[in-house]
Amino acid sequence: MKKPNTYTLRIVGSKPSKLTLERLAIYLAEMAKLLGEKDNIHFDKLTTGSACLKVWAEPTVASDVYKRIALATNRSDSASKEALSALDRINQLLAQDGTKGELKNPNGVVIYPFPGAKIEKPEQELVADQDSTITGQVIKIGGRDDSIPLLVRDSDGREYNCTVIGAQLAKEISAHYLGDVIELSGKARWKRSPAGIWELVHMNIKSWSLLVDDWDAAFESMEVLAKGWRDVPDVENYLSGLRKGH
Repeated sequence: MKKPNTYTLRIVGSKPSKLTLERLAIYLAEMAKLLGEKDNIHFDKLTTGSACLKVWAEPTVASDVYKRIALATNRSDSASKEALSALDRINQLLAQDGTKGELKNPNGVVIYPFPGAKIEKPEQELVADQDSTITGQVIKIGGRDDSIPLLVRDSDGREYNCTVIGAQLAKEISAHYLGDVIELSGKARWKRSPAGIWELVHMNIKSWSLLVDDWDAAFESMEVLAKGWRDVPDVENYLSGLRKGH
C-alpha cells in the first residue's frame, strides 16, 4: 500500500544492489534533515531500477514538510539553513558517487534536480599569436640591449608585459614614462583560459603613437559627414529606396 505524503530521492544511474548499507544510511540522514519533523518522518522502501529512496511524512506534519521543502528547493531566504545544507550535501554525495539525482514530490513531479557529477567541461586552453594594439601608461621600462622590457598599465588597472625592439624606439617610448596614455602595436601572444577569457601573455612592441585627443576636430569631421543628411526629410524611406535601387 502506497504511503501518504511520500517524497522520493531518485539516484539516476545507480541500482539498489550498488548502494551499500552505509551509503544508504547517509542519504537517508540527509533526507531527514531536508524534511525536518524527524519524529514524524519514516523510511518506506528502496525501489528497483534507478535506486529510489522513498520517505513519507505523517499527515499531522505533511503541511509543514511541504512548506519546508518548497522554501528550500526555491532557495528562499526564508528557507531552513539545515534543509538548504541537506540539498547541497545530497548533491555532493551524488557527485562523489559519479551520478546525479532528482527529488520528487508525493505526486511524482520532479521538484529539484541534482546535477551531481554532471560538471560542465571547461574550454580548452588556447594560445594565439597575432598583430595587436594596446593602450596604456608606461609604468616601467629599462634594459641594456636591443630587447628592452616594458610594463604598461591600462585604464582598468591591468598590466601588460612587453618588450621593445630597438634602442631608438625604447628612447621614444621612455619619454612618456608615467605620462600620458599611448598606443602600442606589435606581435602579441594571447592565451584563452579554461573560463574562456583571453589574456595577453606578452607583446613585442614595434611601433607606438600618441592617442588622438583633439575632440573639436573630431566633432568637426562628424559635422561634415552629417551635412548631406540634414536635407533628407525621411531618412528611413530614403535608405529603403537606395536598397531597392531607386
